Amino acid sequence: MQVAAGQDYEYETTADEFRVVRCFGCGLHYLNPRPSMADLPVIYPPTYYAYNYETQVSSISRKAKEWLDARRARDWLSVASTQRPRFLDVGCGDGRYLHMFHGWSVPKEHLWGTELDEKVVSRINEDGYQVRYGPVEEIRDLPESFFDLIVMLQVLEHVADPPAVVERLTKLLAPKGILVIETPSTESLDFRLFGRRYWGGYHFPRHWNWFDRATLSRLVTELGLEVARVRYIPAPSFWGYSFHHVVKYAWGCPRLARLCNPLQHAWSAAFATSFDLFRAALGGATSNIQLIARRAA
Repeated sequence: MQVAAGQDYEYETTADEFRVVRCFGCGLHYLNPRPSMADLPVIYPPTYYAYNYETQVSSISRKAKEWLDARRARDWLSVASTQRPRFLDVGCGDGRYLHMFHGWSVPKEHLWGTELDEKVVSRINEDGYQVRYGPVEEIRDLPESFFDLIVMLQVLEHVADPPAVVERLTKLLAPKGILVIETPSTESLDFRLFGRRYWGGYHFPRHWNWFDRATLSRLVTELGLEVARVRYIPAPSFWGYSFHHVVKYAWGCPRLARLCNPLQHAWSAAFATSFDLFRAALGGATSNIQLIARRAA
């Protein structure tokens, strides 16, 4: 069943329209049809924010995000079995979590990552980290039963075969190892408001799958992991981009839309973060779900 349609409203890499459908059987939302693997260099342009974090994100927003990211990473360590974990960041971007963990005395030989940009991988490895190029499910030289902590942040929605990815990560986890997944959630208020076309969590055409608590929990348990915790965390960029897309493309006001850009205007991100924190504290679902799963001993 089709639930939404839209275009690449953020980078305008293509004028094609993309459809989101929902599976009657399991409830998963997914992009149908999807771009081919050959299209990845087009839909992930050199200006993609994850590859240019320092220049794409305002300094105030970076400082706020660094503080929130450090809190999140400390939380992962509190769940992991060691404070100096063998760590894998799937889709590590510019390697900021690798640098963060090294600053907390984790040796570089324990700090691994994967990324889809060869230049980025080369640059991070020059600093002494262990980063591999390519989709994690296709990389063969990652050590199995090795990692105490694996994080996959805003990645699962990008992949063609989520079960294959999670199955691969399960094999890479050491006994009692922790897997942290963060991905957009379709249970949120902003999804209900903007989900027909302009929801920022669609990120057309780079997001291919959208989960909720039930579909994500079922995915990891069917692959042998135990769900340790599920919670909802702020997703200010989805709120900001939702308003940006409406103002620019529905209202035809591109100048006004720039004020809603969550990467460039700290006030937008701050307001959305505060709103999401308030709703989450009251038990509401935000559009960013965090699931922590554990491999058996």
